[in-house]
Amino acid sequence: MKRAMIVALALALLSAACGDAKDPLVGIRASTDPAVGDGRLVFAVSELDGTRRGSPDEIVTVMASPLDEPDRSVEAVAEFTWIVQDVTGLYIAQVPFDTAGLWQIDFGISTGEETDSFLIDIQAEPLGIAVGEKAPVVATPTLDDMTLPELTTDPNPRLAMYRLSLDEALTNGRMTVVVFATPAFCTSATCGPLLDQVKGMADLAPDVDFIHLEVYQGFDDPTFSPSGEFLTPAVVAFGLVTEPWVFVMDESGVVVSRLDGILGAGELERILGVEAVGG
Repeated sequence: MKRAMIVALALALLSAACGDAKDPLVGIRASTDPAVGDGRLVFAVSELDGTRRGSPDEIVTVMASPLDEPDRSVEAVAEFTWIVQDVTGLYIAQVPFDTAGLWQIDFGISTGEETDSFLIDIQAEPLGIAVGEKAPVVATPTLDDMTLPELTTDPNPRLAMYRLSLDEALTNGRMTVVVFATPAFCTSATCGPLLDQVKGMADLAPDVDFIHLEVYQGFDDPTFSPSGEFLTPAVVAFGLVTEPWVFVMDESGVVVSRLDGILGAGELERILGVEAVGG
């Protein structure tokens, strides 16, 4: 009997010790169309129960390796960006993905907690328009054609972003920033925040054309639904299968950058060559 009690006590202590062990943090890929040459990794950090982690105080480093070349790796520091201030956010790391295929992403966090690696499939070419390609010259509706509620679901729109058609912007010799976002029907929860980030940039770059294009059209159609049937021609022409996106075109209409999900601090400013507020 005494031996049985000792064994039972030992098992209880072992069980309690195991219960104190924390599950590893997991990385969740947020990049939606990663391809060779993009060099941008967006991901979330989460506990196993779904609780999202991350803040500017939690520093995350990543090590990326092609799955078939485990001895070759690239290290980078990931920058945290809030989606909703003090609620949830994403990490962005610049990783030179130079070969197509599966890459393993190992990451560490400054809290010292254990983490699990995750995989990302890098395509040889993106599904959408790629960096270096000419942007599709598509005519898009403006305030001359439609009312504001027909053009945007942004509750606080910047009127200047609806005055110029995309085909005009791409052929007028100025740089162009186009944000594809649908705040009212977003499936990623980042459309509104990303659009707000781009709107905040417009005053910093007066020589650049900024355009907001909705993902869907026909809001006043009684049969409207946020579905493929109501995708805008521009979304189809750019080959987008997710939202939101920001595309930056140079003065000749060539795509120089494509950014999905959210913008890191100063990320768009660096691309446009302007100084950030407070910079």
